[in-house]
Amino acid sequence: MTAGTRPDGPHAASGGTAREGGARRAAILDAASRLFADRPYDALSIDDIAAEAGVAKGLIYYYFGSKRGLFLAVIGAAAQALNALAEEFGGHSPADRLIRTLDGFLWWAGTHRSAFQTITSGGVGVDAEVLELHRASRKRLLAAMSAGLIGSPTPRPALRVALEGWLSFVEGATASWLEGGDLSREDVRDLAVRVLGGALKAAGHTDPGCDRPG
Repeated sequence: MTAGTRPDGPHAASGGTAREGGARRAAILDAASRLFADRPYDALSIDDIAAEAGVAKGLIYYYFGSKRGLFLAVIGAAAQALNALAEEFGGHSPADRLIRTLDGFLWWAGTHRSAFQTITSGGVGVDAEVLELHRASRKRLLAAMSAGLIGSPTPRPALRVALEGWLSFVEGATASWLEGGDLSREDVRDLAVRVLGGALKAAGHTDPGCDRPG
C-alpha cells in the first residue's frame, strides 16, 4: 500500500474511478442537503444520510470525517448558492437584479428552512465555523449588492452600514415569514424592496456624498 492510501477509501472498497468517487461524494452532499433542509442536526444520524444517499456510511466518514464535517460542507454549499443568486444577474438593472435575488433567496429559505435557520442563527448552539461561514457569506453578498447598486463593491461607510442593516432585516423578516406563514413570498419580497428604499434614503441623509442608484 502506497503512502497516503487509506484501506477504507472508496477506491479500495469498490475499485471505482476518481470520477465515480466524486459522484458518490456529490450524492452524499446532495442527500444531506435534502435531509438537513427540514430536520434539525440532532434529529439526523449518519445511517439516515447513508440510506438517503444509497451509500455505505463508511464513505461519509471517508469524505467528510464526521457528521459535523458533512454538516459544515452542506452549510458551505448553501452559503455559496445564496451568494451566487446575487452574482448571476450582472446584466440586469439594479431593481430587476434586486427582485430576482430576493425571489431566489426567499424561495431557497422556504425550501431549506432548517438550513436557513442554521446559517442565520449560528447552528447548533453557537458554532464558530458556521458563524464564520455566515460572516463570509454576508461580506460577499454585501459586495455583490453594492456592485449592483452603485457599480462598486466597496460602498462608503453610511451606505455600507445601511446595506448591512438591511441584510439583517431581510434575514429577520424571512425567519418571521417562515414561522408565521401569513404573508406570500411576493409580499415579503416587496416589503424588503421598500425597506431598502428607505435605507438608501437614510444613507443619503447621513452622507449626502455617498453613491446611490438613480
